[in-house]
Amino acid sequence: NKPLSLAEYKAIIDEIDNQPRDWRRTADKEMDYADGNQLDTELLAAQKKLGIPPSMENVIAPALEGIRGFEVKTRTDWRVSAVGQPGSQDVADAINFKLNEAESKSGADDAFSAAFYPQIGVGIGWVEVTKSDDPFEYPHQCSAVHRNEIDFPWDAKDDMSDARWLRRQRW
Repeated sequence: NKPLSLAEYKAIIDEIDNQPRDWRRTADKEMDYADGNQLDTELLAAQKKLGIPPSMENVIAPALEGIRGFEVKTRTDWRVSAVGQPGSQDVADAINFKLNEAESKSGADDAFSAAFYPQIGVGIGWVEVTKSDDPFEYPHQCSAVHRNEIDFPWDAKDDMSDARWLRRQRW
């Protein structure tokens, strides 16, 4: 992999700057609603001034939690299947052992579940796989990443299989 040239990087930044921005605000508002932050501070202050207690009925959060619970309940371990060649089942079993060890010790299931919640809520969720700095921990760690930390090409497919680039920006 060769490093990006300045022109290539500028083209990516221009593409990010020209993307529709409304979807992030809409997604934030929708996830706030699901998280129980349905009333803005001005409305809450006005209600308090009038002596009206805040009243909300969160209908979407239980639905999202139900879907997430279904995902957790129906989740299966990662699996490699043999293709029928002599000795391939032994190889598949060995790979499955290492794969299942990586799945459980890296925190992948928890990260995928955490990323699945905004994915069913607003359509996108991200998981990061990193190498661990601690030599006594499992060598790889998985964690969910907030959707607003990732920029991506707007014309990429839903599964991001043809994404030319991804940029993560954290504050």
